[in-house]
Amino acid sequence: MKIVSWNCKFGFNAEKANFIKSYNADLYVIQECAEVNLDNVKAYFGNRAFYCDYVDSKYGVGLFSNKFNFEILPEHNKSFRYVVPYRVFNEEREFVLFAVWTKNKDKKNREISYTEQTWNAITYEKYKKYLKGSIIMLGDFNSTDKLKQKPPHSQLIAKLKEYGIESAYHKYNDCENCDEIVPTLFWTMNKEKKYHCDFCFVSSDYKLKNISIESTEDWEKHKLSDHCPLIIDVE
Repeated sequence: MKIVSWNCKFGFNAEKANFIKSYNADLYVIQECAEVNLDNVKAYFGNRAFYCDYVDSKYGVGLFSNKFNFEILPEHNKSFRYVVPYRVFNEEREFVLFAVWTKNKDKKNREISYTEQTWNAITYEKYKKYLKGSIIMLGDFNSTDKLKQKPPHSQLIAKLKEYGIESAYHKYNDCENCDEIVPTLFWTMNKEKKYHCDFCFVSSDYKLKNISIESTEDWEKHKLSDHCPLIIDVE
């Protein structure tokens, strides 16, 4: 099963959809898309879903696929912006996926750290049953220990590891937090401001076949986003 996660930056138009679909993934989790994009890309993806609370912008999280259906789980807590739990399914497979695009504002538009959004979600009592099971959690976490954040990113890693959930990139490449070779973000298209802040966390039952980050010169020249797609292939 191949999944692509990508912060598309200010909307998911036909140009971006045409480019990203070349990865031939089974499921695309797209951050920073808009509701209007569901119609813009219907020629590319038969199944489309979008979530946004419109507190501080029209942008949210979208799921797109020609193989899977999806629905938000009833335990979804809208206070965690955005850590959205989905049931993803077809006739052959079903799993839980948390689509992530953390925001630095709470539901009342007050400042909150990106990492606090994730921390609140992964310590939420009603999500524990999913964290104890087969799960994929991926997207733009906006967190790294190379920045001063409270709680630190390492605290999120440690908490998820208690459930046997680990970063697919770090597990596949046998590297530690902050030792990433490939960045996922060139902030505002600036190569000097590079960070690894997009992640895919998976439970231990998933076998990693491949994981890659599209950060080649070919990708950069298109300037579609300052985030690079994260491509995950699991069994």
